[in-house]
This record gives sequence, structure tokens and C-alpha cells, in this order.
Amino acid sequence: MALHELKQRLKKGTLRVMARFGLDRVFRHLNRDKLLVVMYHGVTSKCYYPPIWTQLPVEIFRSQLEFLRDHYRVVTLPEVIAAVEGKGILPERAALITFDDGIKNNFSVAFPVLQELGLPAGIFLTVDLVGSTELFWFDELYLLVQEGCRLGVPLDLMGKGANEHYQRGEIWNAYTSCVESVKRAGSVTRDTLLERLRREVPIEREPWLEDFGLLNWDDVAVMEGSGLVSFGVHTATHRILSELEDHELVAEVLNPRQKMSSKTVGDAASFCFPNGRPGVDFHPRHQDFLRECGYRCAFTTKNELFDWRGGEPMGIGRVPAGNDCTSDPCYFSLSTSGAVRFFRRFTGA
Repeated sequence: MALHELKQRLKKGTLRVMARFGLDRVFRHLNRDKLLVVMYHGVTSKCYYPPIWTQLPVEIFRSQLEFLRDHYRVVTLPEVIAAVEGKGILPERAALITFDDGIKNNFSVAFPVLQELGLPAGIFLTVDLVGSTELFWFDELYLLVQEGCRLGVPLDLMGKGANEHYQRGEIWNAYTSCVESVKRAGSVTRDTLLERLRREVPIEREPWLEDFGLLNWDDVAVMEGSGLVSFGVHTATHRILSELEDHELVAEVLNPRQKMSSKTVGDAASFCFPNGRPGVDFHPRHQDFLRECGYRCAFTTKNELFDWRGGEPMGIGRVPAGNDCTSDPCYFSLSTSGAVRFFRRFTGA
């Protein structure tokens, strides 16, 4: 048995033991006055190989929402904004469901489940791409690597070990190594790589738009009109704030807020950081700029529950739920309770 496989089995076994002893219930009680924010991206009715983290199968999504309904009080994005401003109070075991990017299947797949269960959610839109046929570069890269491997096309990828993984048919490892390198290489390098891969691996875009395309404003209007879904800003074009010059922040942060406020009923008062790691993808000066732009709270990808009574409203943490171990039922129940964060912090595991 490979060392990696052994470690994964040990982790899963540990999680099952923790869940069997009811540690999730203990931590839900201990953290009952904190806000749980769950972070989703896409929800799909299709099957992808290798599984892509941002596309959660709808059956798993439904079971997670049923879990949240049964164990938490699911609140709205406006209720959270009011609470962090001291204008409202959240119930014990409050939970907020969020989606990043504004992917088309948030409407076609996730929204019907939200309606069926009567649960509210917040979606953070990449505002300038709403209604377009664009694909996010990282999603297109996944499709290009996947299709290139299927067709046996030799590709020259960026990233440590990416080409070796690709040559062995390890698509996900090749993709993740490449995407992390490209993410930090700047837009010119990224665009050059993608243009080359598009020439080497032609793919039809239309079949992928349902899961990897973006919402249009009619979709937004229907969801907002239901009273279940509220919207926030995820920048104009999904650029990471720490890589922007100061003069570029207006186009990526302020302008999309103004545009969205003209398209939706509610004020665009919430923001979600692309990539979202504090100290890496954004810094305190970016949080200050959000305040200057009129935002009243902002969401990160830091895996933690949020103290809504005294925490930094421009740095709200979230618990991820993707198509990997984060959606294992034992892991999900423990991570949403705060137990996983606690044991990682004090054991380093």
C-alpha cells in the first residue's frame, strides 16, 4: 500500500471515530454563537473524471443542505450584513450558504434544490462576465489538460512536476501543479500558455457552458425574485487583489459594485475575495479600500467559523465544500462544527 493511500485511510478512520463519539455535536454546541459560512462553487448533475473540486455532484449537495437544515439555522446574506453592523442578531448555530463566481449551474442545478428545501443563499458574481460566454481560465485549463490527455496530445505545461504527471496520465496532479504556477505568473504568461494549449487541443466550448459558463442577468433576476438568493461582488473579472496596482482596484472592486447595484434590487454591500487567502491574496489596505467603496462585509477562504459579534467584517472565514474529502459526510459534519479547525490548530495534523 502506498504511503499516500495509507495516510488517507488513517485520516478517514480518525474522522469516523471522531464522528462516532459525537464530537461534531460537542463543537456545534461550543460554537453555537459563531456563524458558519459554507463555501460552494458549482453544483453539477454530470460526472467528471478526474473529479474537479469546484463541481460538487448534486446528490452530495442536497444531502449537505439537508444536514444544514437539520442542524443549523440557515440565514440570509442581508441578515449577516445587518448583524456585523450591529443592526440585527443572528440565532444560535447560524449558517450562511454561499457560492463563488456566479456559475451557470448555480441557477440550473443548485437553485431548484434551494427552492425545494426552502433555504436561502448568497452568490458572489464576477460582475463583468455575467451574461458572457467566457470560461474562467482555470476551468478552461482543466478542460484542455483533460482533453489533451484523452486524445494523447503531448503538452508542455508549467509547474513543478506538471509534465511528468501529465505523461503518466495523472490529470488532476498535472492540472493542480500547473494552475498554481500559472496563477502567480501574471496575465501575460497565463494568456500565452492558454493560447498555445487552445491551438494544440481544440475543444468545443458550447457543451461545457452549462457547468463552466456563467449566469446571465435574467437568471439573477429570477433567483433574486424568489426571495431566497441574494448577491454580492466577486470583482469584475476575478483578478486577485494582491496582484493589482492601486489604480486597477477601481475597475475590479468599485465599478462592479456600482454596476451590480444598477442591475439588482438590493444594494451590493458584500464582497468576496478571489482566491481569498489573508496576507497572500489580499492585505489590510484592500480591506480599507472595500470600506471606502461602501462594502460592509467581505468573505475570505480562511477555513474558520466567524465571531459575528466582534470579528473583522472584512475578513469573514468560510468552510469549504468541494468534490473531495471536504464533502465526506464525517468530514463535513466535523468541519462545519469547527472541530477540524480546532484539532488542526492544536495538533498540527
